[in-house]
Amino acid sequence: MKITYEKIYLNINFLFHYQEFIQPSFASPFHLHDEFELILIAKSHGKLYLGSNVVNFSDGDIYLFAPGLPHCFFNTPGYELGGELAHAIVIQFRKDFLGEDFFDKNEVSLLNKLIDKSKFGIHFSKTKKSTQDRFQALNQKKSLNKLVELLLILNELSTNKYIDLLSTEDTLNLCSLNDSLIINNVYKYVAENFQKTISFDIAASVANLQRSAFCRYFKRKTKKKFTEFVNETRIMHAKKLLSKTDKSTIEIAFECGYENTSYFNRQFKIICGITPTMFKEQIAILR
Repeated sequence: MKITYEKIYLNINFLFHYQEFIQPSFASPFHLHDEFELILIAKSHGKLYLGSNVVNFSDGDIYLFAPGLPHCFFNTPGYELGGELAHAIVIQFRKDFLGEDFFDKNEVSLLNKLIDKSKFGIHFSKTKKSTQDRFQALNQKKSLNKLVELLLILNELSTNKYIDLLSTEDTLNLCSLNDSLIINNVYKYVAENFQKTISFDIAASVANLQRSAFCRYFKRKTKKKFTEFVNETRIMHAKKLLSKTDKSTIEIAFECGYENTSYFNRQFKIICGITPTMFKEQIAILR
């Protein structure tokens, strides 16, 4: 795995950086950088780790991350076997890309509020098709039209009422690049194995620590126990399966790595506030 600080060299001849990723699965490690990052998941699904939190991501999701916010997209285990390429469009820019006081102007007050909230990580849960189309068409625009298209994207997102804040401040206490590397490797182990038995000993060895030292280290850095983190990953996957499949609760519990359905139900209620059955009933009403 690579060290997680990503240095992005923005071309001084351009106002922002555009990059498209089309690959068997997302391969970027847990990382942070000095730029704002706006991402459209055009095609893919899996888990987004943001700070010490975990959420599902899927086709059409849009995210905005502030500088210095550690994040990583891990595909669902076996994703590449489905023959569907992971596709993401990434736009990176600095806050002063249109001048130091651009975001202080009255005309962009809503956008400024959005930029401020991005320190928590923003998920746009419902977006207009036109917004996604603008992402797709952005790289085909030339000259001033390219900037205009980005501003139209940002304007549509700033007026979107369906946003989720993904973390709280200071959810991750990484003091060094070595800390980032350790957390990255642990997250990767959980993301690739949460549907099976997760071993404390293997997680500790991945972190190159003794088991007791690993438990203390993980709690100190993420403000949660390792078991809590594993359960969050599993329950996020369970929510996805409950929303998108007709599998029974028992089937889903086993598919998410639980051997005991009572324990699965209890953890689901702790994390989501309702039982799996109630969650599925709510989803059915919304359909």
